[in-house]
Amino acid sequence: MKENCQENHISLPEEFCERMKIRLGQDWEAFLEAGSMPPKRGLRLNLQKVDAHPDFPLKDWKENWKLDELIKESSREYLCDEEYLQSIGVQIGHDAYHEAGLYYIQDPSAMSVVPYMEIRPFDRCLDLCASPGGKSLQIADRLKTEEGGILLSNEFIMERAKNLSKNVERMGYSHVAVSSCSAEELEEHFPAFFSRILVDAPCSGEGMFRKNPEAIADWSLEKVSQCAGLQREILDHALGMLREGGLLAYSTCTFSEEENEGMREWILDKHPELSFLGERHLYFHNSVGEGQYFAIFRKQGNDLKREDVDTSKLSMLWEKKAKKYFYYPSSLKCFLPLPLLRIGVAVLEEGKKGWEWSHSLSHAIDLPKWGEALTKLPEKSPETKLLYRLSLSGEDRRVEAYLNGQEIAVEKEELRNFLMADRKGKVNNKESDKESDKESDKESDKESDKGLALCACDGLPLGFGYYRNGRLRNLYPKGIRFKK
Repeated sequence: MKENCQENHISLPEEFCERMKIRLGQDWEAFLEAGSMPPKRGLRLNLQKVDAHPDFPLKDWKENWKLDELIKESSREYLCDEEYLQSIGVQIGHDAYHEAGLYYIQDPSAMSVVPYMEIRPFDRCLDLCASPGGKSLQIADRLKTEEGGILLSNEFIMERAKNLSKNVERMGYSHVAVSSCSAEELEEHFPAFFSRILVDAPCSGEGMFRKNPEAIADWSLEKVSQCAGLQREILDHALGMLREGGLLAYSTCTFSEEENEGMREWILDKHPELSFLGERHLYFHNSVGEGQYFAIFRKQGNDLKREDVDTSKLSMLWEKKAKKYFYYPSSLKCFLPLPLLRIGVAVLEEGKKGWEWSHSLSHAIDLPKWGEALTKLPEKSPETKLLYRLSLSGEDRRVEAYLNGQEIAVEKEELRNFLMADRKGKVNNKESDKESDKESDKESDKESDKGLALCACDGLPLGFGYYRNGRLRNLYPKGIRFKK
């Protein structure tokens, strides 16, 4: 192994190499060799969705995909063997389970931060620099709506915030709000408010060198210095939002001392009310991912306690934003003054001919509990009734056809009742067809058979379709359909 970075499989900046040789010492060659290895992928299970759909064959799926558990005590984070998945014809991130929100693809090193944040089901959480959403969704999975736990997932850059919102929608959490604000603006609204804050700061991205050549081309000592300045500014506002006893995690995907240990020392020098709980350095050679630095701090004082959260006053509310109606827990109401992209789950959206059911509704984790809510809408109910549920096996070719946007054939016997009764007040199941043998009633029943169906794969909802005369017209959003 030669020390010259330019002769390695990846061409690294000379200044970066010199700095890392000094930083790593005897580990430099191991780092350089690991840098030439292909990156590995991880995935995080959406345990709340698993709990909401106990009919999903979770054990069989994990065994079939040969998933290796990364964090033994969590049962959430896994490493996947991509070569094996390709051999059995699975393109990770391009399959029905991913579209249903069962898992989120995430760098294994990046998964290591949130487990150290000691998140409780009732915490008030902020992910300040959240896009694309991996760490936010890790946080959300540890919170419980019924215990008052909430998350504000924020991203300053609007285009990135839109991608963040899409990922939150796919995973189906109702106790998350997504905003696009500056750290300064948020501090004005929420001084000393959050019990848990994550600052996954914009950085020089040295941990991306192995998988992203653009990160190498974009690197410079000047950028390192610029990022450090931005990180100090963001942290200043973040710490102003941390309540007494609260915990803050600072993380980057870079290796530079200025952005990591230097930031740790700056935090402790400027904020004597904080105590340092520990840090971790993950590199190419000592982790299975792309590298991560994080440090954990606690603010002096009494931390938020379970008894501080009055769950007796929790309720579900409606809010109209951007031509959509969202259904959300009242614990999120404090975020309404912000420019939100979403709050809770979108149930209705404005279409060409009036209000329509939102695709977001199909992915809501606690959808089975929403029967009453869907009969008490803030606007006139869409003409198309939510009548059926169609659960297809993962082996059924119609699953891929549906995700491709195609119309599929459906036998009436495959349909089950969704949540609501039909226009005649009858429950839609096979027994309802036996209620009358009269020809007039048969014609009426035939007319009432038309309606919306929730299409699911192995029990996990994918989206809606319109059923009529043995066919399901595809309503899966065009922008996320699979390309043939």
